[in-house]
Amino acid sequence: MPVPPCLPNQCPQCWQHAYDPSTHAGLGPREDCPQCVDHMITDCRGFYRK
Repeated sequence: MPVPPCLPNQCPQCWQHAYDPSTHAGLGPREDCPQCVDHMITDCRGFYRK
């Protein structure tokens, strides 16, 4: 199933990681995604939003 297009005012990185299961396919059970953790630390304050 393809990833739905990112909606306006949404962060493309968050969108991709939320809707593309292959993004986290290599992670183990309860293992955090390093890119998601880094993005949460920067707080995704709209810097990456369309």
